[in-house]
Amino acid sequence: MSKIDFSYLIAPHTVDDFFARHWQQRPLLIQRDEPQRFRDLLAASDVEAVLRMADQLPTGAVELIGKTNAIEPRRPESSSTLVGFFTSGSTIRVKGVERYFAPLAELCRSIERELGFPTRANLYCTPAGSRGFDLHFDTHEVLVLHLLGNKKWLAYESTTKLPLEYVPLLPFEGEAWKRSQKRSEGGQDEISATERGTPAVEASLEAGDTLYLPRGFLHQAESLDEHSVHLTIGIHVVTWLDLLSVALVQSGYRHEGLRHALPVGWLNNQQSGKIFAAEFARLLELFSRDADCEGAIKEAGESMIRTCQARSARSDLDGLDHKTKLEVTGRLEVCLSDDGNLAGLALGQKVFWMPICFAPALRFVAERRSFCPAELPGQITDHSKLGFVGRLVEDGFLRIAE
Repeated sequence: MSKIDFSYLIAPHTVDDFFARHWQQRPLLIQRDEPQRFRDLLAASDVEAVLRMADQLPTGAVELIGKTNAIEPRRPESSSTLVGFFTSGSTIRVKGVERYFAPLAELCRSIERELGFPTRANLYCTPAGSRGFDLHFDTHEVLVLHLLGNKKWLAYESTTKLPLEYVPLLPFEGEAWKRSQKRSEGGQDEISATERGTPAVEASLEAGDTLYLPRGFLHQAESLDEHSVHLTIGIHVVTWLDLLSVALVQSGYRHEGLRHALPVGWLNNQQSGKIFAAEFARLLELFSRDADCEGAIKEAGESMIRTCQARSARSDLDGLDHKTKLEVTGRLEVCLSDDGNLAGLALGQKVFWMPICFAPALRFVAERRSFCPAELPGQITDHSKLGFVGRLVEDGFLRIAE
């Protein structure tokens, strides 16, 4: 069996050629007459086998999109539920499918090691003559690996060059911590025909084919005369804006002036423009002198390593019990939402929010280097304690001790 890594996905193109000519620039379509090329990533010979595997996964992992997009995407306990939804025209999506299949997990981890960016995989199973999403763009780099059947893909030039996946949070934005530059949820709002332009890709993908789409490229896909299954490998890049944001926060901790509030009444003071401009220029100059590139890279890198370690620890969560020893992964701080209804645990720029009743447990976690779930204080059931610490492990705040 050939080693399935990034170079295998884009062969016969070389890695150097791909990054020079396509990465963040233009799509790449690779059509092969190799229907078994990706068979080792997901051991399923037909669509029914894929649906049976998906039916065994946790309910929260599986979503219904397409015709049933408007209903609550929950499955009854019946093992035939997904088949029924699929037959009625729904696309079945498994988000984060690498969590459940070791070959996909190893592929994503190998891409992370090679490229230095978080990588996740989604699985799509679409009925014949149907499509899941309408025309949209993604805010991350996408590699499509076609597994079964055929599917027509249309992709158009980007209307938003390299759209942002995240932008820094402002204090008054509350829980709206994730904001896209133009459209929420990966740009899946309605897009008019005038925004499309000339297709950059118009092709039918079959088993063994690969399609690379830079973030921002409009696209849609529709199964043709047979059911189809494909994987998307999402590469969530770290941008220069991200690195500068880390450096700016680091400077903010060192210099009190960056932490001062804007002048009272700044929204309504029409005479303060020159004062604002002068102070803004002064602080910008201060930041340009003080910014620590090496320190920002170190903090961003450590944060990603913690996240990757947390992801690899998910496989151990099935054995989590009230006596499992847990360790914190860094300096934790407790915070409250503006309305006082939520308590948060902050690790660097990442915040884990819970209802206010979890505040005693969050404070307990922040004050200790290690503990067991049974020790958590507050009015939390034993079951909730395990769910609570499991989420903290998954999000990189805690790790299971050796």
